[in-house]
Amino acid sequence: MTGERTGPPARAASAYVDRFLDDVTLPRVVVRAAECLLLSRIEMPRPILDVGCGDGSFADALFDEPVEVGIDPWREPLEQARRLRAYRHLVHADGEALPFPDATFATVFSNSTLEHTRSPWAVLREMHRVARSGGLCLITVPSERFPEYLLGSTLLGKLGLEAAADRYGAFMNAISRHRHVVAADVWQGWLEEAGFTVEGRRYYFSHRNTMLLDVFHYVSAPSLITKKLLGRWVLWPAKKRYLPYTRLLSRFADPGDADDGAYMLFQAVKK
Repeated sequence: MTGERTGPPARAASAYVDRFLDDVTLPRVVVRAAECLLLSRIEMPRPILDVGCGDGSFADALFDEPVEVGIDPWREPLEQARRLRAYRHLVHADGEALPFPDATFATVFSNSTLEHTRSPWAVLREMHRVARSGGLCLITVPSERFPEYLLGSTLLGKLGLEAAADRYGAFMNAISRHRHVVAADVWQGWLEEAGFTVEGRRYYFSHRNTMLLDVFHYVSAPSLITKKLLGRWVLWPAKKRYLPYTRLLSRFADPGDADDGAYMLFQAVKK
């Protein structure tokens, strides 16, 4: 049984940006909108498992119908996802020990999650185990170019301060909680060692857009305070009604050139 063939609905970048402005910070708005544009082009058989579903905002933006199952190791974002009703079932679980029988899902995907895990290769093995034969696997992760494409790293590099540029990139990886920022061939190797056959890979999010993303990190710094005190990243979601946020940010949600970018998308199947 291959499952019901259905893909996410195709929408304009502005629709995704508008949705994310409700409850995520500016850096996440533009990157997540670009990821939605990419993934909306791919047909995803159901049932679907989202590994590292977080607060559910991504699935809520990408899909019209609830995803069958979302898992996350953190309880607070799961409660937020529950309120969005973006999933039929939410499970508190670690990706290295998925609580599902073999060959359960027709699609397994993980969006900007595996780079944060202790052992992404172990999570990929579990994703392979619970995928059906012929099942689809989609993952997005930062590329090895992420640290060097940041504005701080770029400016320091142009000044000939290569060591400082490297330290800046390492600092931004640390505050982003990136444990694994490695080359495309490394990720492909982990996918293949887990048992998947990689059928496609591409970069996304240009150098220019990544420099802007770096600026947004600082512009969004007050969001850390509102999150800590009030449990919300966005204090005034209605701002988009009065300020041209959607129109301006939509210009930077383009996935860009498939051969270059700060992030990567892998498409694989379980043979």
